[in-house]
Amino acid sequence: MDIDPRQLAELEWRQPSALSRSYELKSGDSVLATLKFTKALGTLATASASGAVWTFKRTGFLNPVVTARLEGSESNLAQFRAKWTARSGSLEMASGESLVMRALNFWGSEWGVEDGQGRLLMKIHEKGVVHSSARYEVTETGRQRQDLGLLLCLSWYVLVLMAEDSAA
Repeated sequence: MDIDPRQLAELEWRQPSALSRSYELKSGDSVLATLKFTKALGTLATASASGAVWTFKRTGFLNPVVTARLEGSESNLAQFRAKWTARSGSLEMASGESLVMRALNFWGSEWGVEDGQGRLLMKIHEKGVVHSSARYEVTETGRQRQDLGLLLCLSWYVLVLMAEDSAA
């Protein structure tokens, strides 16, 4: 990932406008990634980081699945399936690797993404009421991943959808 490691110390997803479904991952004043929903009420979104552009979409009702693809591709890079409690889910990568995204506290304001060995890759602290935002802590193990940009964007997309669902 083409992000200076010093920028990973202070990551925060921010919603610049409460009226827009667009978000920026910032480190200080630098924008490192973006996430933009294409419609006001749909689940299709485009994310970009380090020169890569992905599309995310949730399909299904009773057993929803979130897919991540390189823009213009029909092949999934990753699929997220929430457990029925919506407090955790599995993230299956195209490589066959299985990650876990789960709430780390009772209130669901802190989340973690872990690899198959249970090592924490990133910790997410949700905040904001009118403007959605979250602070990200990327661990040393997380910093080593080639797909870190995708994981930063996809985990935020999942949390945004969960927040929208709980508000509906």
